[in-house]
Amino acid sequence: MNQTNFYLQTMQHLLHADLKTFKESFFAKTIDLFIWVACTIGVMGYIMPALGLSTDYGNFQLAGSIASAGLFEIFPHVMQMVGDIEGNNTISYQLTLPVPSWLILVKTILYYAICSTVLSIIMLPLGKLVLWNTFSLAHVSLMRFIVMIITSGILYGAITLLLAAWVKNMAGIGHVWTRCIFPLWFLGGFQFSWATLYGIAPTLAYMDLLNPIIYVMEGFRTALLGQEGNLPFWACVTVVLLMSVGASWWAIVQLKKRLDFV
Repeated sequence: MNQTNFYLQTMQHLLHADLKTFKESFFAKTIDLFIWVACTIGVMGYIMPALGLSTDYGNFQLAGSIASAGLFEIFPHVMQMVGDIEGNNTISYQLTLPVPSWLILVKTILYYAICSTVLSIIMLPLGKLVLWNTFSLAHVSLMRFIVMIITSGILYGAITLLLAAWVKNMAGIGHVWTRCIFPLWFLGGFQFSWATLYGIAPTLAYMDLLNPIIYVMEGFRTALLGQEGNLPFWACVTVVLLMSVGASWWAIVQLKKRLDFV
């Protein structure tokens, strides 16, 4: 067996062990997602139009909710990773395995990306179930939807690792949500499009282009609702991938310092 195959098999076994843990919680996470979709999409699709909101705002929110599914998984994953570093420290054991240390961290990003991808996928049928005839599949581009799910999953995995490197201990875990995830999400276009923000405050809209979540939101809306009114799809994909690479690199650099590995 050559060295490359050995590395790949080691990574496969480690990833398989991680996914077994995710499998055990999958049903509970599906219930949580259905509650999230039923509440947010149900209200925006059926109640808010009675107050003058656009009748297709439920569809708009569905795309944003799918984009948010993986984002909201960042917090528990960061908590899990920081807790492991302070407790059992299994990641340090994995870093002693005869494979490059950076591969272990790439495996961790990949695991978080897979979890995010699976949860995002099941959001579409859940949303269709809630909105029913209100949401038409006519404008859905399956290819673009899959591309966006994969690229956003990689981004969320990279952000997870970056935030785990940033948080010093469990006492500061609450800052992950209030200082990072919530601002990224709330200012990342969950309730508005970038074009709408640009029409109101162009300067703020340009500043918001530094937020990776705006590209995820716009990409999912293009995939599900069509290109009109959204940022160019492939530009969104490109930016998300570039930000993922940058976040991954910086996370690995910071974790090297924190965990003291080569």
